[in-house]
Amino acid sequence: MSEDNKIGLLDSGVGGLSVLSELYKIMPNGNYVFFGDTKNVPYGTKTPEEIFNCTKKILEFFISKNIKTAVFACNTTSAVAYDRLKEHFKNEIKIYPLIQSVAKYSIDGLKDNDTIAVLATKATINSKKYEKEIKKYNPNINVVGIDCTGFVEIVENRLYNDQEALSLIKSKLDFAKENNAKRIVLGCTHYPYLTNIFKNILDVEYFNPAQNIAQIVKNDIKSNSTNGSLDFYVSKNPQEFILSAKTFFDVKECKLHEI
Repeated sequence: MSEDNKIGLLDSGVGGLSVLSELYKIMPNGNYVFFGDTKNVPYGTKTPEEIFNCTKKILEFFISKNIKTAVFACNTTSAVAYDRLKEHFKNEIKIYPLIQSVAKYSIDGLKDNDTIAVLATKATINSKKYEKEIKKYNPNINVVGIDCTGFVEIVENRLYNDQEALSLIKSKLDFAKENNAKRIVLGCTHYPYLTNIFKNILDVEYFNPAQNIAQIVKNDIKSNSTNGSLDFYVSKNPQEFILSAKTFFDVKECKLHEI
């Protein structure tokens, strides 16, 4: 992979590093530029127009860096802004949206009338994007969307032992259990940071879209490089980003670029 084949990954914060982590495992010599929009985190409580504008600015930044491939390492952006952004940047940058790319894999092995629960942000749940995409492949799967507002803040602020945070998580997983969910989709890239907590509360199968999107990108982009690169940018608080990132990535240096 040459420098011209740099891959840009974007998210509202550290969540998208769960996608970068999976991509780095299978393509360690890639040239990656990650942008966490920490100034505007979380995206999940914003309007579609606000999400569109935030993401548009990041894509413009990627283009200024000669990046031709962007991965939406963010379910919310994929849910509410991808279609407009794909059209807006159609001749400038190729975009891989998370939900649309992985929905068919999320129901592998499930049968008609099985229930899959989607944990996601308010904006993603309101869009019903997971349900729409899943039902393209099997209209008989029951999809239960669960608004997990507050989970992103738990991750960004590292509240893994906070009792109020743990009670919030349990209440959402109890709802999935009440609906007899056979599988739970981690429908926000921040949520893999919480997987161990989830499993201690509810022992079911968890689907992490990061693994599938990483494989899709790898299959499309042939790498011949022997020397990869990693560059990290945020729009606010680079040191906080580095601290919160540690679960998925040891970010040694992070540059501030306000958008």
